[in-house]
Amino acid sequence: MNGRNPTAEALLATLGERVFVTDFDGTMTGVDFFDVVLNHVAPGSMDQYWERCIAGELTHVAALNGIFQNAPRDIAELRTWLPETKLDPATPRAIHRLRQAGWDVLVVSAGCEWYIEEILAPVREQVHVIANPGDVSQESGLWMGWPPADSPWYSAHFGVDKGRLVQLLTQAGKTVAFAGDGRPDLAASREVAAERRFAKSWLADQLAQQGLAFRSFVNWSEIAPVLTGEDQSSGNGE
Repeated sequence: MNGRNPTAEALLATLGERVFVTDFDGTMTGVDFFDVVLNHVAPGSMDQYWERCIAGELTHVAALNGIFQNAPRDIAELRTWLPETKLDPATPRAIHRLRQAGWDVLVVSAGCEWYIEEILAPVREQVHVIANPGDVSQESGLWMGWPPADSPWYSAHFGVDKGRLVQLLTQAGKTVAFAGDGRPDLAASREVAAERRFAKSWLADQLAQQGLAFRSFVNWSEIAPVLTGEDQSSGNGE
């Protein structure tokens, strides 16, 4: 399955009974791709898109799209930036363990499908991806837009509404686990049972403030042995 807006029926037909829904940026990777771009941009040389998003002046999609416009327009050069996201090197083995234990891995992102597809290329046939549409060219640079407004998980702010997607899965009777780290992940994390709720960074802080239990992690691959029953020692947040 690709990230190009499958129907709800197609998604449900493709997935098994156990689904691990995971964020990508900052969750499977150590660094968000938009931070990679910001790290290459001279301070003060562009609008404060992210700060304006946090302040409620821009949507999440508009803010990231503004940042991405500062990435190289040459695809070859842009690809040299992708390793700076630091995908967990144990990802292939973790995905294999999850699949062997009956878990489908569904990567759901409010970021751009172009770089997600590129970074996950070595394991792309083993995971499902839903993300905001986007591409890169010499003419338009790296751009990101919204899914169609009639998408079952459309969000005017994030593009992809992870909370609605998790609701869809749970309403269909799926056993769902979720892992995330940021603002687009909060609603989805509330939809799953505490023992299958994994969080780090901003999301972990928010869940703790709200008194919601979760399992903490540092590297994404730490989650696999917990979901497969091989390791029950993952730390719980309160």
